[in-house]
Amino acid sequence: MQTTKEEYKQRLKEVDLYFSTFHLLDKASCTLEGFDLNGEKTSLVIDTELIKIFKANGFILLYNLIEATIRNSITAVLNSISNEKVTYKKVTDELRKLWLKQEFKSYRDTNNVHSKVQSIMSEVLEDSLFTLNQECITISGNIDAQEIRNISKQIGCEEPKNGESLLQIKNKRNELAHGEKTFTEIGKNYTIQDLIKYKEETASFIENVMQKIEDYINQKHFLRNAKI
Repeated sequence: MQTTKEEYKQRLKEVDLYFSTFHLLDKASCTLEGFDLNGEKTSLVIDTELIKIFKANGFILLYNLIEATIRNSITAVLNSISNEKVTYKKVTDELRKLWLKQEFKSYRDTNNVHSKVQSIMSEVLEDSLFTLNQECITISGNIDAQEIRNISKQIGCEEPKNGESLLQIKNKRNELAHGEKTFTEIGKNYTIQDLIKYKEETASFIENVMQKIEDYINQKHFLRNAKI
């Protein structure tokens, strides 16, 4: 989990740097000046349209921070379970359900359903090592506070509260990613203060989630006999 927390800090630092830079641009008209390859002085006026694009791009940075951190947190959980070298009999009911869902997820051949069931039964009865793949939980493009609560429920971790701003971040990111709206269309409706507020709420929520995940791992709540 330490690796997850370190990467989160680095991504948050990048977001802070981005926001602090165009915070200055949002206060007054600005001009970038420099020199081309021939040594000639050149300049670029940062107009209102470009500032709108900067603002809209802030939603993408925030969403990437959220999804990357949740993905890394799931990896931390799965690695902890793997390192514990547990079997089906030792894990919680939540993880058992997740494992069964994983085993049948890509299974399409109904003619051989009996062989698949037999394979699963053999793994359980023979007390084979319990393994979950990263793909057992699908998160791409759909992470908000409610989805994070759903993921927490799936693994048997305490569910975080609040996080309403994550829904707005997800929706705006998807509108941009799917080409439903332009960057200027989205950026024109928000101030830099709006985005800073979203960032602060996101950081508070995600840090709370990471703490719950860390407690889940350290206290081995993935085991049936773990003390809660």
